[in-house]
Amino acid sequence: MHVMSVDHLISPPRAFTEALGFGADLAASGYLVTYGVTPDRPETGYGYIKVGSKIVSYRDNTAYKVVSFKEKPALFRARQYAANRHYLWNAGIFTLRISVILKEMEKLAPKVLAAVEKYTASGRPEHFARSPDISIDYAVMEKSCQLAIVRGHFRWDDVGSWLALERYFPTDRNGSIRLGDAQGLEMYNSIIYTSGIPVRAYGIRDLIVVASPDGVLVCHKGKAPLIKKILKNKRRIR
Repeated sequence: MHVMSVDHLISPPRAFTEALGFGADLAASGYLVTYGVTPDRPETGYGYIKVGSKIVSYRDNTAYKVVSFKEKPALFRARQYAANRHYLWNAGIFTLRISVILKEMEKLAPKVLAAVEKYTASGRPEHFARSPDISIDYAVMEKSCQLAIVRGHFRWDDVGSWLALERYFPTDRNGSIRLGDAQGLEMYNSIIYTSGIPVRAYGIRDLIVVASPDGVLVCHKGKAPLIKKILKNKRRIR
């Protein structure tokens, strides 16, 4: 089973699929496989993985043991990681043999597994809701002794943050981006995205403004990685 997110940009396809094939062979032999990408900048919004000794190589792909996970570091630490060849971005992509991940969950995250099993058996959503709120990284991957990381030779970018727009759209002379029916005066280092609702801004700096028929988001750019806190409060902002 390959597990990956929809908000990633990956290219070229051939290099990516070759890495997945290599990872599938590792998973068939009992490894929980994750993928890492060589950093090209000191990114504070990504997790990092420190790689250890080599497990096996085939053509352009190499798998390593995992030494440790490092979550979203401060800028000075991200600069150190980006300059060190032993650290890779954690791409959040996994290749797993289903029987292996279930055994690891039974050992490392039994409450999660039990809740999901009750839900799948009964179809009652309250069982799923009672599952601990924890990511697969924290629950299993960071604790497992069966983990391998494949160094990816493909370009990868997580575009799940509004800040990612700055990497793909040109800024104006004041460092701002306006997408949709958006206009601004004295607007500096800001992002406005609107899907149909006219937005007018005057005298703003370092802000993200998102407007849609479902709601409006206003956020300081420095807080962009923490937007999920609002979502956990069950406020529907998109």
